[in-house]
Amino acid sequence: MRERQAEGWQITGEDLAAISPYLTDHIMRFGTYAITELTVRPDAFDPHLDVEFEAEEEQPAAA
Repeated sequence: MRERQAEGWQITGEDLAAISPYLTDHIMRFGTYAITELTVRPDAFDPHLDVEFEAEEEQPAAA
């Protein structure tokens, strides 16, 4: 663009909008969010893990 302006071309915002690679008409940049669920309270957090852990045997230290 700067080269064209240096050559004497008059470039407007409309011109730039027509050639811009950043098209957003079909994109919802920030997504869509369901705000109807904001009042739903989540279940209480249960910190208990349903996993049994086995202790590993201690290995003798190498000298």
